[in-house]
Amino acid sequence: MDHSIVMAVAMALLYWLSRGMIGGYFALFFIGNPIFIGIISGLIYGDVTTGLMIGGGIAAVFAGIIAPGGNLPTDQGMAAATMIPIALNTGLSVEQAIAFAVPLGLLGAQLLNLRKIINVPLVHKADEYAEKADTNGIARAAIWYPVATSFLLLFLPVFIVVLFGQDVMLNLLEIVPKWVMHGLEVAGGILPAVGFALIINSIGKPRLIPYIIIGFVCVSVLGMNSLVTGIIAISIAFITVLNRRQLSESIGG
Repeated sequence: MDHSIVMAVAMALLYWLSRGMIGGYFALFFIGNPIFIGIISGLIYGDVTTGLMIGGGIAAVFAGIIAPGGNLPTDQGMAAATMIPIALNTGLSVEQAIAFAVPLGLLGAQLLNLRKIINVPLVHKADEYAEKADTNGIARAAIWYPVATSFLLLFLPVFIVVLFGQDVMLNLLEIVPKWVMHGLEVAGGILPAVGFALIINSIGKPRLIPYIIIGFVCVSVLGMNSLVTGIIAISIAFITVLNRRQLSESIGG
């Protein structure tokens, strides 16, 4: 079987299992996670490291996204399942892949909302079968029909995008000026920091945002590796804790 077809089937299957709730909440939170998708796509392509890096970056961007009322404003599963294999096949940098993943996530959210709209009549149909004590009818309306609609709305779009997206992306790269691609690369490098900042803001700790800025400057501007940046972060944490302890002791004493 062709390599691209294997990738398209695998990504579409992962997205269908997770966002279609075929595999339950385990599939939703684990199989549909960009990091897991990055590992699988990396194994298929033969570059697990790059797949994991792109998946981790996408997960960071969408980390602060919440779903009010159960409605996702954007979908990290769609972003990862479509963009990671395209990036691996076309040689996009990690930052460029992250930037392109954002609009694909918005597309995924609209597909999920459309699926919910289509399934509304099936709920009423299941109620009618329940009044008649028709268990087979309930199974069809509550299980089999939603599975079929989710296959059409979730599996097929990802399969098509992954299968033909490589050629589209290559043609796009030939047209788009280099300065635009560089701008996308810069934006992609900033987006993970924005994701962490959203988390901090959502938990009511906006005063921690300067630490995110320091980490971004260390990695993206100064070019420090993760180990050095981690050592600096631990040192800052120790200094902060010790200063607070000394301040509390001086006030209490």
